Amino acid sequence: MKFQIVVDSSADIKSDFYKSDLVSVKVVPLAININQEEFIDNDSLDTNVLLQKMNAYNGKQTTSCPAPSLFENHFKEAEYNFCITISSKLSGTYNAANVAKAIAEADGHNVHVFDSKAVSGVEKLMVEDIIRYIEAGKSYEEIIELVKPENYHLLFVLSSFDNLIKNGRMNKFTGIVASLLSIKPLFVAHEGEIKLLKKVRTLSRSLASLIDEIEIMAPTINEGGKIIISHCNADSVVEKLKSDIEGRYKNALVEVIRMRGLTSFYAQENGIIVSFSPR
Repeated sequence: MKFQIVVDSSADIKSDFYKSDLVSVKVVPLAININQEEFIDNDSLDTNVLLQKMNAYNGKQTTSCPAPSLFENHFKEAEYNFCITISSKLSGTYNAANVAKAIAEADGHNVHVFDSKAVSGVEKLMVEDIIRYIEAGKSYEEIIELVKPENYHLLFVLSSFDNLIKNGRMNKFTGIVASLLSIKPLFVAHEGEIKLLKKVRTLSRSLASLIDEIEIMAPTINEGGKIIISHCNADSVVEKLKSDIEGRYKNALVEVIRMRGLTSFYAQENGIIVSFSPR
């Protein structure tokens, strides 16, 4: 295979996401640890079983990044590799991929590792753009220059902040205040970190604010951009959210995907992430 795209499982895509003779897409799983039981975030993981285990155990629950060898094995399958990882400020996955990159490049393979500075739909959007550029005949070097993490945006609304706070992914004060006040704050991925964007009292107002922010952050989104809504068992809310977004941004493509294990672990039940980019 000449071209290959390698992502970690926080991208919320399955291993059969894309098949082509031109480029392959591989998914490297992270792991979730609950009560001394390890769950590998691969295609066979039942997210609902994971959530049940999470809800039944009150002790510390953690996640772990992939070993560099998992990336290395894939990198050696192709001449040119693009790797996209969860934000380096949220996980050691980016560092693991770079360790594998050094080994693979010493063996004659080309590897470029992108720090998505986000998670979920942002990674998926980056994958889709790379595929589009490859199919358009762009070179490896051209694609590296074209795909810039700053061109992708992420907003999210959660019902629970427990695992984010306990695992140091969210400012403890922010999370506790949100929980105690029973507000539905709107968060943003900013420079790879989770930042509070707006304090909003109700879910409906938070989602309405989210829809407004899409255009503020990406003014040309309605000129053929794409928006991905990823969620953890929030079907009824997401159905209306998708309809509202499509009504506001009629020329943007809107897709809904379900979270895999890693993102479900942190977003928890009813968590919603909205990722978007102009085209």
